[in-house]
Amino acid sequence: MSSDRPTSAQLLRPVLRLLEAAFADRGLFWRSTASMSAYQFAAAAAAGLSTFIATIVVADPHGAQYVPLLIFALIVAVTVNGVFIWVESWLSHVLAYRILGRLRMRLHDAIERISPGGMKHRRAGEVAGSTMSDVENLEWFYAHTVGAAINAALGPLLVTVALVVLTGPAGLIVLAGVAAYLAVPWLLGGLQARQGRAVRAELGELKAITLEGAEGLREILSLGLDEYQKRRVLATTRRVQRRKLAFALRSGAEGALADVVVALTTVSFLLVLATRVQDNALNPLVFPAAIVLLAAAFAPATGVFAMFQRLGDMSAAAQRVLDVLDASAPVTDPAQPREPTTSSGALRFADVNFGYGDTPVLRELDLDIEPGQTVALVGESGAGKTTIAHLLVRFWDPTSGHILLDGVSLRDMTQEQVRQRVALIGQHPYLFRGSVRSNLHIAAPQATESELWAALEDAQLAPTVRSWPQGLDQLVGEGGATMSGGQRQRLAIAQAFLRSPSVLVMDEAVAHLDAAQEQQLASALARVRHNRTTVVIAHRVSTIRHADRVVFLDHGRIVATGTHDHILATCEQYRSVLAHAEAPELAAQSSSEKPRGDNK
Repeated sequence: MSSDRPTSAQLLRPVLRLLEAAFADRGLFWRSTASMSAYQFAAAAAAGLSTFIATIVVADPHGAQYVPLLIFALIVAVTVNGVFIWVESWLSHVLAYRILGRLRMRLHDAIERISPGGMKHRRAGEVAGSTMSDVENLEWFYAHTVGAAINAALGPLLVTVALVVLTGPAGLIVLAGVAAYLAVPWLLGGLQARQGRAVRAELGELKAITLEGAEGLREILSLGLDEYQKRRVLATTRRVQRRKLAFALRSGAEGALADVVVALTTVSFLLVLATRVQDNALNPLVFPAAIVLLAAAFAPATGVFAMFQRLGDMSAAAQRVLDVLDASAPVTDPAQPREPTTSSGALRFADVNFGYGDTPVLRELDLDIEPGQTVALVGESGAGKTTIAHLLVRFWDPTSGHILLDGVSLRDMTQEQVRQRVALIGQHPYLFRGSVRSNLHIAAPQATESELWAALEDAQLAPTVRSWPQGLDQLVGEGGATMSGGQRQRLAIAQAFLRSPSVLVMDEAVAHLDAAQEQQLASALARVRHNRTTVVIAHRVSTIRHADRVVFLDHGRIVATGTHDHILATCEQYRSVLAHAEAPELAAQSSSEKPRGDNK
């Protein structure tokens, strides 16, 4: 059978693979299942006893002597039923929440393991959907269905045994009916799978569009795209509704067909029993109790039937979770990591080649950076500057060649070891919702108050924070929404300073600072970068001038290296790149300085 039309057994595989987490709590799982069995059997016993008592009272006065004993048994059965319903509900939800907690942590670890390379082609909304709604969608299965599936097999068998004892071979009709009842959704597994994948895919698209709209709200409003965004959301919502409607129609048809199976089973069983009673082959007192046991045989299968109806949806949700869990990591830690014996920050790129897929970015890169040296990487967009920054923090590893930090290849160090020694400050730093203090403590949880202020001083942000009413406890919106671009940048720089890395990588980290702020920050950096290697990716001449050395890149190769003045005098391509980079800034500055009100 083709993969486009999977069987129900194939649909169960991703769901059961995730169930492996349950067996960390085997005892809890079996207690929950046993509790379900107890209350279902108690319910069946209570129904049968109550019917039998009524039958004796009405039709067999001679059997009244047994009624008190039967009533006592009925009270016990009802009590057991009530107690174990509560116990099973408690245990099953504890089990489900533990499984979901582990799944979310495994997803978090997987996202951390594959980021950012493994996230390059994944939309944030889809990943968020996997970590939240897809996992949440599985809670119902793990809380109410796993144990029910066991009882759906065991319960009807035991009830059938009781019916065979009471009515003879006619009891097998009930077992056949239960099997046919469960076969209805099982045989439609392929259609469920297609519908489930379609629903989860459209929901993922809707979540992605909604998240993108929330994150890019400023740009959407400023560009007048709010109506366009509304149309996107409405169109995707309509597609979700159509997919869910098809899912509901199929589910309704399954339910109707299952009701027909139950009705046919009931009628067949009634006719056989009635015939046997007429032929004096069956005690009439058994007839009502047998009908009640017929219903009790279908009760355990009801929960499993509902699970089979949603199997396609749950399988799609489980598969989306597994897609993240099984994603290969672009970088793996060595089995026996090495650690540099010094923290001087010496860097060496030895014949480094790297590309994204089939697109080469860095070619035969050889570069030595001395400890404590400040090196500016300059080049046109796509020259490989940011790629070098990402390789330095092991977001990726070179395709070939080695990057050495203090004599040890980054491949021989764990990602954590590398990132303790190399700090990257990006052009668009992300700040978490909370306070200035909490964002600083993310970088250094044990930092004291004085250390926090020292980092802010070094980043030229302390005067601003002191001017805020709540100081360090001033709230910061998600993504730093309550701060200006320059303030976000300087807070990210303060975070890096708190970590005291031996290598500081700044990828356009002063892009949001004006000339005065940049000059202040340059003075601060001159102090804090003492005995610290600094790699600066920049286009501004004012930033490049402060570097001890400039490395000019073109299409992943080093074209020129030396001081800014030397390359400026000897490399026309370098002068051209700087002229294009500075022209927009100079034009904006010239426009802002033009006198107003003079149209002559």
